Amino acid sequence: MSYRELLAFAEARGRELAAAGLARGERALLVADASPEWGVAYFAIMSQGATAVPLDPQLNPPDIAAIAARTRARVWLVSKAVRERLGDAVGEARLFVVDQSSSAPAETAGETGRGEVSGNDLASIPFTSGTTLAPKGVPLTHGNFLADLRALLAVVKVRREDEFLSVLPLYHVLGFTGGFLAPLSVGATVTFVERLTPKALLEAMQATRTTVIISVPRLMILLVRAIQARAAGSPRSAQLVFAVLLALARVCRRLGARGLRAALFRGVHTRFGGRLRMLVSGGAALPSEVYDLLDLMGFTVCEGYGLTETSPVLTLNPPHAPRRGTVGLPLPGVEVRIGDPDAEGLGEVLVRGACVFAGYLEDPAATARAFHDGWFRTGDLGRLERDGHLVLAGRADDVIVTGGGKNVYPVEVEYLYRDLPHVKELCIVGVPDPASGGDAVHAVITLDDSDESPETRKREIGAAVSEISKRIPPHQRVRGVHFWEGELPRTSTLKVKRKQVRERIGNR
Repeated sequence: MSYRELLAFAEARGRELAAAGLARGERALLVADASPEWGVAYFAIMSQGATAVPLDPQLNPPDIAAIAARTRARVWLVSKAVRERLGDAVGEARLFVVDQSSSAPAETAGETGRGEVSGNDLASIPFTSGTTLAPKGVPLTHGNFLADLRALLAVVKVRREDEFLSVLPLYHVLGFTGGFLAPLSVGATVTFVERLTPKALLEAMQATRTTVIISVPRLMILLVRAIQARAAGSPRSAQLVFAVLLALARVCRRLGARGLRAALFRGVHTRFGGRLRMLVSGGAALPSEVYDLLDLMGFTVCEGYGLTETSPVLTLNPPHAPRRGTVGLPLPGVEVRIGDPDAEGLGEVLVRGACVFAGYLEDPAATARAFHDGWFRTGDLGRLERDGHLVLAGRADDVIVTGGGKNVYPVEVEYLYRDLPHVKELCIVGVPDPASGGDAVHAVITLDDSDESPETRKREIGAAVSEISKRIPPHQRVRGVHFWEGELPRTSTLKVKRKQVRERIGNR
């Protein structure tokens, strides 16, 4: 679909929505599957000066209906699959089915006009994914989105010839701002992927010769596992060559020769389409081993940080000088400071800027808690390095306080135990310790898919935990290990729900 076709489609859908009674200032629910039609629907709603309420299609029908009632959205745009699941939850709402295979909507008689829009008008009301059963509505204005988009483009030079691969749904604010608005603003191309599997991703990258991916860590992990699986399945001689190339790449990295590293792994770059110049990761911490492997192979990996409430990007590693272990520098126009830092400079991350929202939807109490003297309290712990790079240490409400009064940050402990064998996922949580009166550090682990028996893998993990514990401070040592069946519970932005994990292992 060309940009001309996309805009024509959006304008036709906008006239259809206007004829159905959607007017300036009103809200429309957007519950469709990931596809270009999401963008069409977004623009159609905004063309009338109305506000989009984007929701995850996987939400239960009662939750969709509850959010529609809360936002007073009388018009719903849904996919065929969602329409079939909604049943009676639709009530008296006016439905429009967003179908990827449909042609443009029919012309609607009558002059509806285009809604006037200003920077202060609401563009969208996404809902926080959170880890609770009560997500909060986050009203974002056109001004919020434009401020973040302009700041992002000042750091990341997007080109008209770029080929973006969209792996984030547009109800995810990073997917909308970074993966849709950014390329759209310069006329670059966006390709949507329906199935997020290594095979589907690699096929799309080769077909489009992808240049930029804006993603979350889970997708980066899929790509790295695809590389590792291919190497592990190769003949012994090829595995040896791969190991030698990695050793040479480490030498090249010390010399700062990224181009030479890319040349060493030309075959991997070719499998990724041959033109991939940047991988941007946000939404959660990127495992260090994933960053390391991609970086060794000459890929530019830029971690960033932001929240739904900030439209969303706040900080980003500049592509010309990415740094592992940090989420980068504040974008232009974004101010970051650390509230009540401890002796090591660690405290709550506070931010302000034009991309920051004004307050939660009809929730003055939550809004009052979220701001302090005009600064938005992110709820994340971090510290600023001397050159301004931000380093995160996890959520403030995830801090483990030991019986001795020591603060333990789960993200830091996960890093210390990052080299455990046979581990697919690792989550550190605090468990009440009656003996000390505080919390003890516990590890929750999902096993990998190796051929060794579960008993053998668990035994080797236990031995490795004991060995690592000898080398780290006592308050950070893992005191208990729990093995989790299946995948750890995560939010829609793929952050582990530590509270849910903690509650479940505490009930065993």
